[in-house]
Amino acid sequence: MKHLLTALIILSCLLLSNGCSHIQNLGRSDHSERSQAESSAPNNAVNISDDNLSVSQSKNTDVSETPQKDQIEKGSPLIEQSLSAFPADGIPVLMYHSISTIPGNNLGVPVAQFTEEMKWLKSRNYSALSLEEFYQALIHEKPVPLKPILITFDDGYLDNYQDAWPILQENGFRATFFIITDSVGPGMMNWEQIRVLADQGNSIGSHTRTHPDLTILSSNQLEKELALSKKEIESYVGRNINALCFPSGNYNDKTLEIMPRLGYKLGFTTKPGKVHLGDKPLALKRVRIPGGMSFDAFKSLFP
Repeated sequence: MKHLLTALIILSCLLLSNGCSHIQNLGRSDHSERSQAESSAPNNAVNISDDNLSVSQSKNTDVSETPQKDQIEKGSPLIEQSLSAFPADGIPVLMYHSISTIPGNNLGVPVAQFTEEMKWLKSRNYSALSLEEFYQALIHEKPVPLKPILITFDDGYLDNYQDAWPILQENGFRATFFIITDSVGPGMMNWEQIRVLADQGNSIGSHTRTHPDLTILSSNQLEKELALSKKEIESYVGRNINALCFPSGNYNDKTLEIMPRLGYKLGFTTKPGKVHLGDKPLALKRVRIPGGMSFDAFKSLFP
């Protein structure tokens, strides 16, 4: 009997030992399989550092799907590359008057001609400056777009608002409008229209009060023409006016002496040519665009 009990005990121990060993082997096998699965799985984690916007990712991640955060907001080359120094060949200041057909008067440029000219300038990537941008570039050498122009209109014709401005808007341009203050009203732009132009990003300048020949006025008359027109425009548009366009291009030394005292910083003539760095800011040249100018002649102004 004793021998039988001893045999049973030995047999039980052997069975228990084999079972434990099998369980341990199963555990090792399961752990090994899970480790292999984890090591073979793709790593799609993307780490973005807010400090330097650097991106680190596995080779299984498509770079093209990763957002390139704030490239433009922080003064990246996407903006800076479009700016340059004042052009060595100068900035053309285009001179227009009425956008209409006036028989026998080449001051009127037909709508079709003006439309074609603006579309062509847009297609060649020209940028129209504001008066302030033009001033900062000329006086303080601030950077400007690669192809800068200044578009100006003399006198304040109603068609400047009704016809020219919509065409300018269509092409992404703005302009400067020189106003004869005593002529504001019927047949010309009114103050509300002038204010709208200013509010929409255009610049306003003085073309004097009555459009006289400034060279024959007394000092007192000259000062009134320049000071009163400036003050009246400022009262209606709510902006400082510091640019003067000489009526018929006429001015003299007395005019240039009075202008700074009254707050004028820029003066525009009818003398042909572009504006270059170093030019006198109170006697700037312009490029007249007459009615009937051929399209080829217009394009030749921009070599």
